[in-house]
Amino acid sequence: MDLDILKRKLFFMPDATKGAVRYLTTEQLESTGTEAIVTNTLHLLISPGPDTIQQLGGIKKMMNWNGIVFTDSGGFQLFSLLHSKKWEGEIDDNGAVFKSPKQGDIYKLTPETSIDIQMKIGSDVLVALDDCRDTEIEREDAERSVERTLEWAVRCKNHFEKEYGGTQQTDKLLTCVVQGANYLDLREYCAKELVRIGFDGYNFGGYVVNKDGELVEEEMKVVIDNVPEDKIRYAMGVGKPEDIIRGVGLGYNLFDTVLVTRNARHGTVYTSDGILRVKNSEMALDLKPIDSKCSCECCKNYSRAYVHHMLRNGEATALTLLTIHNLTHYQELIEKLNKQKLERISKK
Repeated sequence: MDLDILKRKLFFMPDATKGAVRYLTTEQLESTGTEAIVTNTLHLLISPGPDTIQQLGGIKKMMNWNGIVFTDSGGFQLFSLLHSKKWEGEIDDNGAVFKSPKQGDIYKLTPETSIDIQMKIGSDVLVALDDCRDTEIEREDAERSVERTLEWAVRCKNHFEKEYGGTQQTDKLLTCVVQGANYLDLREYCAKELVRIGFDGYNFGGYVVNKDGELVEEEMKVVIDNVPEDKIRYAMGVGKPEDIIRGVGLGYNLFDTVLVTRNARHGTVYTSDGILRVKNSEMALDLKPIDSKCSCECCKNYSRAYVHHMLRNGEATALTLLTIHNLTHYQELIEKLNKQKLERISKK
């Protein structure tokens, strides 16, 4: 597989957190034009477990998926679940030890075990474990987060190369995460130091929107200005269509968010005319498709009224159809942006 394409093209990756995009078969996922997905190291560690996935031939064989697979490192989940005390556990300079809230099993996630887990999962692109924190932390905490992220990045790269032979032997790519909260100088420092270490891609980590829901463009620009153009430039968690367009304008080429599929499951869809809320009462007698300019399975075959009826009555088919539509809409946006990018390049 030509993974270098990830450095040249724009991609949107739906979140297949536990090895599946909710409510979709792999065939339905492919029908949306999706070429790459992102899975979650922490959640796959807990269930079904990396050893099980490896025994089943890896995540791609398990899913019957022929596209590209990213696995994030688990850093954001450690922050959101452990720092916030939703899960029981501790994070220190070596990594994290935590307890599964369901089974009660104890797990250990370090830079080295994160790489081992991702290798057993069998993803194409790995992410170095990072120390993710809240955007508005005190500077001292942000500095510690950056230093720990850099230390872990070195350990991840060393382990990937010494134990597995690195990209040359595995044909896999290793990316890293730039931290620094909302401190521009720390973002710049972290990016430059990670470039000095050397990775196949540089990912904007932490929160990509501020407390008002606005994209943190200043922080994102500082990062993109200090990483190579010929590497993966992944804006983790950037998601709204208008934010993807702005992210592309800044120089990022890879995006993901749970919003696309989550909103679909709540009856909120993206169309060529803007956002549509299918649960609203005015949809009950609307015979138009969700989007007349869309050719997905949902829009070709069913009316707004019918999908509205299924949603109001708890029919899971509606969630499948709206998820197909939202992902198709996003992939068509990415295709359009890719064409515009090629046109700009050809004119130079």
